[in-house]
Amino acid sequence: MHFLSPRRVTLLTRRLAWLAIAAFALGSGAGAQPAVAAAAASTPAEDPMLARVFPSIVRIEVIRLRPSDGRLTKQWTAGSGVIISAEGHVVTNCHVTEDGDYFRCYLFDGSHVDAKSLGQDALTDLAVLKLDLSQRPPGAVPLVVTSFADSDRLRAGDVVFALGSPGFLAQSVTRGVVANPSMVLPEQTAGRFFLRGENVGTLVRWILHDAQIFGGNSGGPLVNERGEIVGINEIGVFNLGGAIPSNVARVVADSIVKHGRVIRGWSGLSVQPRLEADGAGAGVVVSDVAVDSPAAKAGMKPGDLILAGDGQAIEGGEERAVAHFNRLEAARLPASEFAVEYVRSGVKQTARIALAPREPAQSDDVELRSWGAVVRDLTQKLAREERLPDLTGVWLENIQPAGPSGQAEPNLRREDVIIAVEGKPVATVAELRDVTKELLKGVTDGKRAVLASIRRGGAVLNSVVELREFPEDNVTPQARKAWLGAASQPLTAKLIAKLGLKVEGGARLTRIYPGTQAEAAGLKVGDVIVAIDGVDVPARRPEDTDVLARQIRQYKNSATAVFAIWRDGQKIEVPVTLEQQPIPAAELKRRRDPQLEFTARDIAFDDRVRLQLPPGAKGVMVESAVPAGWAALGGLRADDVIEQAGGTAVTTVDELTAAREAAAASDKAWWVLLVRRRGQTLFVEINLKPAKTK
Repeated sequence: MHFLSPRRVTLLTRRLAWLAIAAFALGSGAGAQPAVAAAAASTPAEDPMLARVFPSIVRIEVIRLRPSDGRLTKQWTAGSGVIISAEGHVVTNCHVTEDGDYFRCYLFDGSHVDAKSLGQDALTDLAVLKLDLSQRPPGAVPLVVTSFADSDRLRAGDVVFALGSPGFLAQSVTRGVVANPSMVLPEQTAGRFFLRGENVGTLVRWILHDAQIFGGNSGGPLVNERGEIVGINEIGVFNLGGAIPSNVARVVADSIVKHGRVIRGWSGLSVQPRLEADGAGAGVVVSDVAVDSPAAKAGMKPGDLILAGDGQAIEGGEERAVAHFNRLEAARLPASEFAVEYVRSGVKQTARIALAPREPAQSDDVELRSWGAVVRDLTQKLAREERLPDLTGVWLENIQPAGPSGQAEPNLRREDVIIAVEGKPVATVAELRDVTKELLKGVTDGKRAVLASIRRGGAVLNSVVELREFPEDNVTPQARKAWLGAASQPLTAKLIAKLGLKVEGGARLTRIYPGTQAEAAGLKVGDVIVAIDGVDVPARRPEDTDVLARQIRQYKNSATAVFAIWRDGQKIEVPVTLEQQPIPAAELKRRRDPQLEFTARDIAFDDRVRLQLPPGAKGVMVESAVPAGWAALGGLRADDVIEQAGGTAVTTVDELTAAREAAAASDKAWWVLLVRRRGQTLFVEINLKPAKTK
């Protein structure tokens, strides 16, 4: 829900009574009546109307992709919806589904199914999801459907109920009355919001009511006393709520179900309330006429005072009039004729405008990792606002400062438009992706510097961008020296005094690694190594932590050295066979998963020591999980040890890669990992539907 101003909400002071609705347990049976009966039985108020409506409420969880730092970050969010058909169509808000990549819907009985987006309409902030009914168990009770009422029949004082999932909790209901059945937001209202480039208030006149709604109620229905939908809750205005009228919601939902979008005509006119200088009266003033638009071709000009559209007089002379004109235009289909009656220089005239299709104001965000940027296709609205000459090119919406675009010479910026790469024009995101793939094909080091042509502020610049393919890490192994399977600390003068030792320095052993030659030789924690083969160990300062290791590295692997040790008040000599240093983590095989955004590698000896893994622990170490990435969203963390992937044990990166490929090839929505974390195991589920990351 979008709030237009701060709200003070407390349980002790709110004026409206909540009707708490308990979770409904479904009984057996094939019809809808058992569901209604179960709902009525568990409703404290035992209100038959609420019992009929409540089972149609859906709590919606969404994985949303939002541009940040040159990538699409992932976040969970939630809202509400209402079932409007037996086939599983759910009406909700566009700002609930906006940028959504995965949808899970919880039904009134606590069960959940996945859903897909059929379409959304930013101009009215409405969207439709389709439940995957195949995920419901055999014999499940049919869905309960709620129907629309005529919102034009609402009057101030009518009793209404707001249903939804406030705070993303279980479904609930509040009661109130209609304060204003046709509210228009004035220009001065704080918090007036835009959605995907559209000003929602230019078309919608909200139903203002005092049935309390909170974040999470977005998309839930406002119903009358008969249990019919009269609105879709959307905004909060101080301590009141605003709902999109059902007459708007029904038409938009029908269009989305049939066409996947709302088809509207577009004239190219932008209007505003009648000017004070024009005197009292009805109508709207033309503030702008888009170049080469249908209205421009029909001869309309800024300053024209529009009095009617298609013979319908414009209502009022303020914001209400703007919304009325926009509805009249939006109700017409492309290619139809829209008759506009207007006054210019005191003379009444009529323009007959052949409407063009109204295109979306904003395209979807797409992540291009090779560029380190989130990009969009251009739209008519964006091109007009940014004064671009045409719709060819790719809009840079978000840049990674340390990525290829951010480090280009000169660096690329947000709101730049890429129009060519290496002399090849690019008109769309798809073309830029294809050109990039072709340029990176066959490069040996995964990098290639290219010349990009950029449109910025009316000028066309050239920039050198080093595109990256992001290959697997290739680390050259280093020669491994001799090593003592133990950890130590330098003995400072203060430590020597406190421990009562009769030495002048040395390395005190703090840990003996299991299964090493140090353990086999009988070295113990607390032993002080004062010399090796008669050569003193000069570790006397806090910074001398590496003195012992450097001294040992002078020996050949498998050599035997005699260690002079101070133990239990006496000096003894212990021969120790020096073994080869374990393979460091930097040299182990790793796998970077660019789609799920995590990196894993084989377990290093240092990992076992640092994380105190059990001696027999096997698996693959998670080296990093990108914040707000798919893996991190599922709960995967750095230092997790993956023991199973998709139910199969994994002990190496190669086995994890095979499991990942098998998961990608399957039709499963989730990849289940068993990981070891901080001494215990747990399951992590990662979503496998990163649809927009390319």
